[in-house]
Amino acid sequence: MGDIQQRIHELRGILKGHNYRYYVLDAPQISDAEYDQLLRELVDLEQKLGEPIPDDSPTQTVGYKPDTAFSSRKHAVPMLSLANAFSDTEISDFVRRHKELLGDNTNLTYIAEPKVDGLAINIYYEFGQMVYAATRGDGISGEDVTDNIRSVSGIPWRLTGQVPAQLEVRGEVYMSKASFLALNQKQEAAGEKLFANPRNAAAGSLRQLDASITAERKLSFFAYAIGLGGDAFASSQSELLAKLSAQGFAIQETALLADEQAMFEHYQLWMKKRPSLDYEIDGMVFKVNDFKQQKLLGSVARSPRWAIAYKFPAEEVETVVEAITWQVGRTGVITPVANMKPVLVSGVMVSRATLHNIQELGRKDVRVGDRVVIRRAGDVIPEVVKSLSIGDPSRSQPTLVPKQCPVCYAAVEQEDGEAAIRCMGGLSCSAQLKERIKHFVSRDGFDIEGFGSKLSEALVDKGLIKTIADVFNLDYEVLSTWEGMGEKKITNLEQSIESRKHIVLSRFIYALGIRHVGQATAMSLAQHFRTIDAMQTASEEALLEINDVGKEVAASLMHFFAEEHNQQVLQKMFEYGVQVQAEQAVEIDSNHPLAGKTVVITGSFSNIKRNQAKILLQQLGAKVASAVSKNTDVLIAGEKAGSKLKKAEELGVRVVDETQLLAWLA
Repeated sequence: MGDIQQRIHELRGILKGHNYRYYVLDAPQISDAEYDQLLRELVDLEQKLGEPIPDDSPTQTVGYKPDTAFSSRKHAVPMLSLANAFSDTEISDFVRRHKELLGDNTNLTYIAEPKVDGLAINIYYEFGQMVYAATRGDGISGEDVTDNIRSVSGIPWRLTGQVPAQLEVRGEVYMSKASFLALNQKQEAAGEKLFANPRNAAAGSLRQLDASITAERKLSFFAYAIGLGGDAFASSQSELLAKLSAQGFAIQETALLADEQAMFEHYQLWMKKRPSLDYEIDGMVFKVNDFKQQKLLGSVARSPRWAIAYKFPAEEVETVVEAITWQVGRTGVITPVANMKPVLVSGVMVSRATLHNIQELGRKDVRVGDRVVIRRAGDVIPEVVKSLSIGDPSRSQPTLVPKQCPVCYAAVEQEDGEAAIRCMGGLSCSAQLKERIKHFVSRDGFDIEGFGSKLSEALVDKGLIKTIADVFNLDYEVLSTWEGMGEKKITNLEQSIESRKHIVLSRFIYALGIRHVGQATAMSLAQHFRTIDAMQTASEEALLEINDVGKEVAASLMHFFAEEHNQQVLQKMFEYGVQVQAEQAVEIDSNHPLAGKTVVITGSFSNIKRNQAKILLQQLGAKVASAVSKNTDVLIAGEKAGSKLKKAEELGVRVVDETQLLAWLA
């Protein structure tokens, strides 16, 4: 059970960190789908452990404790968050569960509401008079933003007629697309930082200590729920919204739907309407309309059973390519990047998107001046979908592939059978060293708080870091002379670095940035060899015994550990106090359908990263291999599965899709 407890502890810390970044800093770092996957894993492990779950576990709370800049307000009725769905199958399961709990003959009606991408607010009225307004916070209490909420349109200060003596009205504060663009234009003119998206802008604006700044930013509000006093106010969601509208609250367009087929059709309708709206929505919310039925269905710790948010796929928009530049990664790979006229995509202002490699650049035939379609894959990473200018005789010439590194001017080479071109300058190339350092200190590596991208770049530029080992031997006296590096910031950085000197083997291997070795392969190596010494001295034959290691990966590992420079760097790290802890064995559930099975993953997935899926499958007892063979039991195929799918079909290997993958992981 020790491994389960350790993973639970780790997941709680990770999720609390993401809650803090989302609810307090207004700067989320992962997509909803990635967060949801981590949360589901924690739910399963807590149930498997069978011990009492603490009240502050992310599975029992919503959001994060309020910021100390505002006084705290406790909600009379807790504010729950909604469970997310990403496929029709999940919606069908949602409806099926209701029929099982309420009976097949129960007359169920659902109400559909667009899901606004904003900030949840609870407004408390006493005898019809607004008393205070608070953010969601941790679901139990939030920040008092009463002064600021009074400037938000769509919220009456006083209610009239027959209303409960005490009433909590819930809804979403948001910023329209027009207000967002105007705000960023003002920020740019003043030389200040631009907001990434309307949701962050709305959250930052509402949480201003100066309410006059909030008033200038023209926030809006949609009411959608009720807390205290709800039982006496309405008997259904549709009646509630009608009464709130009569009181002067802004509400959205809604529809009553009889079954899941109507839900699917309504979802498609609003997905088409989404780009034309003046505000951002990221899905549709479906709720059981009748409040008595809602009460019978009840809630789990975080969310009601009677409501679900069906999230939209990535939005596609058009823009113009202004330049194509070349970016150097940590392994020397040189990637073409499209620099575009800034455009709002799924709530984020996008001006750059990767073109992946020279083959992809040629296949899509993207050129400077082209009109292109872009989207954010998984609503996170911008990518160019296609050019709309192909065939236009006035187009510019194709972009030339560089023969020298754009940073260090070393030679550029392309290995046989590879799509990528590489700078051959190694760590003498400052761009490679910067990216290597960023990877080394990243969340999945040493996870050093306060060691961000800008600091990594500055340390390399100033010569304070020449190898990854130098992270643990910084000259803090020199750092103290830098602008913006105050005593407290340096102390926090030093403590963070010191606290991360003890690291488990899998994270250490991943942090080294060895070519072809991702998180899943690092985990396989760590589970097999247990110690860094055993892995460093492993023969090719020993490496190839691991399912996830082929000849290419084995060659890369042996080359890395054979190189004298790398051995010197490792020795320096150990001298600076880094201690690599042996990997603990994963406790396998022998009853899981994938336990002991050889699994291959190929293609791209919408709701989970492939590396994350590999790790989770390994923890279930699956042997994750890199190639399809007669020994493969299952191929999990995403979009653009390619040759592995073809080979699996030829060999008669069972093929499943992302839906089955998520079901197994759940």
